[in-house]
Amino acid sequence: MKIVKKSDVIIITIVIVILVILFSFNKIKNSNGEFIVKLNGQEILKLSTPGEYEIKNEKGELLTIVHYDGKYVWVTNSSCPLKTCEKTGKIEKGGKIICVPNKIIIETENSQELQTW
Repeated sequence: MKIVKKSDVIIITIVIVILVILFSFNKIKNSNGEFIVKLNGQEILKLSTPGEYEIKNEKGELLTIVHYDGKYVWVTNSSCPLKTCEKTGKIEKGGKIICVPNKIIIETENSQELQTW
């Protein structure tokens, strides 16, 4: 008695090829998004050109400095006490930097929010 038939192997191979193609298209589609910076949940800045950006609160106080080189985003000189956002390092598209004390989120523009409740 044969456990695996030739037709089963062909069907499994076709399914795997289709899944690889779908994931490739999804990655290409999501790779064009810009990074956005949110302060208190509101989008305040789009990072589309390389540079150094100062993030300030409503009072004009400097909260953090964000760097963008065209591919990676990273934070330097944050005013938060633990500097966790600085220690996150460089992120690519799909990554996130979150600074809880300053209420700043840096993420890809078309990233999906997860519902946790």
